[in-house]
Amino acid sequence: MTQEKVVRVVGYYRDPGFFERVAGAFRKLLMDINWMQARRISDDGLYEIYMGIPYSNNFDIAIQNLSKTVDVEKVEILEDAKVVTYIIRNNGTIIEGEPSQAREYDIVVFKPVFTKVTTISWGIVSGKSIY
Repeated sequence: MTQEKVVRVVGYYRDPGFFERVAGAFRKLLMDINWMQARRISDDGLYEIYMGIPYSNNFDIAIQNLSKTVDVEKVEILEDAKVVTYIIRNNGTIIEGEPSQAREYDIVVFKPVFTKVTTISWGIVSGKSIY
């Protein structure tokens, strides 16, 4: 069983290539992305992207490369994250469950719950926080 790391990327969406550059940091090192979700957090185009990445030997290199990518402000590794899966049904009900329980037209949302964060910006560990 492969342990998954949850990564949060905060950056500015200036063109559609932003998501491709974020995913490309892992794909060019032959790493998979299990899941990815993004949302806009400010009116000036600041986005946060959450990703589930299976841990491999190239993980640290990919994080360093990603932190130096254009438009990426910071990369946070959510050290002890547990991912809770919510399924939003077509009729509006929300249930907690596995993604395999989702049916057609359902929305699956992954919400990480964590207490430790390591922040990396431009290749330098700029902070370690315990909430």
